[in-house]
Amino acid sequence: MASRSPHLLLALSGHGYGHLAQTAPVVNALREQIPGLLLSVCGSLPHDVVAARIAGDFRYRPAELDPVLRMLNAWEVDAAASRQVYRTFHCNWQQGLQSDIELLEQLQPDLVLADIPYRMLLAAAEREIPAVALCSLNWAAIYAAYCEDSSEDRQILKQMTRAYRSAQVFLSPTPSISMPELDNVTTIDPIARMGCRQKEVLLQRCVADTELQPVLVALGGITTQLPVDSWPCINGVVWIFTEAIESPRADLIDFDSLGMTFIDVLASSDVVLTKPGYGTYTEAVCNGVPVLTIERQDWPETVFLNNWVQQHGHLEVMTAEQFYSGRFAHLVTRLLGKHTGPGLEPDGIGQAVMTICSLL
Repeated sequence: MASRSPHLLLALSGHGYGHLAQTAPVVNALREQIPGLLLSVCGSLPHDVVAARIAGDFRYRPAELDPVLRMLNAWEVDAAASRQVYRTFHCNWQQGLQSDIELLEQLQPDLVLADIPYRMLLAAAEREIPAVALCSLNWAAIYAAYCEDSSEDRQILKQMTRAYRSAQVFLSPTPSISMPELDNVTTIDPIARMGCRQKEVLLQRCVADTELQPVLVALGGITTQLPVDSWPCINGVVWIFTEAIESPRADLIDFDSLGMTFIDVLASSDVVLTKPGYGTYTEAVCNGVPVLTIERQDWPETVFLNNWVQQHGHLEVMTAEQFYSGRFAHLVTRLLGKHTGPGLEPDGIGQAVMTICSLL
């Protein structure tokens, strides 16, 4: 009698698209390794966003698995509101944990892969289901940066840390924040998708002028009001926006009009304008695309991410004031012409697959 196909539950944070960006290449490679793998995905991201990243069929269970930081824009945390969200989540800790346990009993996965809902990891441990955490950060480290260090906050951090430690392993893809509070961390190489550079095709779809230089504006999955009225006009540059914009300018292009995948547009661009975040940073460096980023001083990942891009690619940093006023044309110009083609290999994908296969 043939053995049953293994069943993986992917538990996703709803904070932006970066957590999906980290796990999707691993899950896709895992399905190539195990063609019969059954996949369930649980999280609060829109189904079509998940389906655009993950190849093949999967069962989708919408659920809020972890607290989501409240943001003022794509790069600024509303610390007071975020603290309240976390405190509410942890006030209902036991009830929420029981809900996660019941979800696992319904789905019956053979392994949980979490990026990075922590309570689900503890639920898996309670049900004796192997669990792998995969992320370049953990919410305990992020919360610690914004909490008030009250007794309530210390209890929250204790619960979070215990949950992360309950995983069999916490895979930390380069570049990651330091995680000395966890004793189950294994560092792996970068995780990123590789695109196909089709600059001429991209430009023909944009403006029918293959002599221009495309700059992609990608601030992640968190809605931000873009200051298009003050956006710089640079001779020879066309801007491609992943967020919907309204402007009569011919050099401002809506990504949705191109009929290309995000990773191919990124690989075909000469610069990407973004904010510090794992997904776009690693995809840019691995595809050889220079990065123009917005300053994000209070975000714990920033120093690790920026140092890594400076080491392996090209980086310029602008202030929020420069972004909103449009005074960053000189930084774009400085980066144009530095596209190097494929850079680092995203070997973390295969390393993560090996670890997961050893536990299935």
